[in-house]
This record gives sequence, C-alpha cells and structure tokens, in this order.
Amino acid sequence: MESRRVAQGVPLEEYQLTRADHRRQEEAVAIMEWVRRQVANAPRWSDEKFRAMQELLGPPSRPSEFVRWRVRLYCGHMHEVRRSRSQERPDGGITDHERCTECGLDPSVILAFEPLFGGG
Repeated sequence: MESRRVAQGVPLEEYQLTRADHRRQEEAVAIMEWVRRQVANAPRWSDEKFRAMQELLGPPSRPSEFVRWRVRLYCGHMHEVRRSRSQERPDGGITDHERCTECGLDPSVILAFEPLFGGG
C-alpha cells in the first residue's frame, strides 16, 4: 500500500495536494457511490432486526473514549473530528474521509491532521 503523506510540523493551511491525494479522493467518491447504490437497492430492515443490531453494537461510546483532531480535507477546509482512542490516526480504515459541512463535499478525504489536546 502506498504511504500517505501527512502534515507533521507543517501548518495544515500550507499543505499542497499531490497526485496521490487526487487518486484517493476519486477512489473515495467511487466507493461512496457504489455503497449508496447498494443501500438504495437493499431490502428494508425490520424493527426487530434493527433492535438486534443495536444490541449487538452496544451502547454509544463515552466522550472520554475519543481523541480530537484538527484535519485538512481534500476540499481545503479545516475541521475538528473525533476518533476512538484506539485509532492512532484519524484517517484510518473507513474513517479516512468526512463530509465537509462548509462546502458539502461528501466524501472529502482527510489529507493532513494534528492532534488537539483534551478529550471528546
């Protein structure tokens, strides 16, 4: 897997997009469109199945179980996000993108990040 470039010691505002960033964004958009089509065509869950899934997942996490990050999104906007303390980075796995509340780009890949101190 290709290594991801992240801002470390570089102000997030000065991050410069790379070709790899454009590829990651295109892939995230393609995946999101595929998922949306699958969900639109999926049968509706019964209330019983929905409750069983909620029970399986357990109660929501407490704020103290999260770390706050300042992230730069593909669209150029900065956001604050919360991730589980078990994640070393805010851009891992299925959480490598966010919906930008400023411009609406969804998904917008996380390009760079820095930790914010303090819980939840």
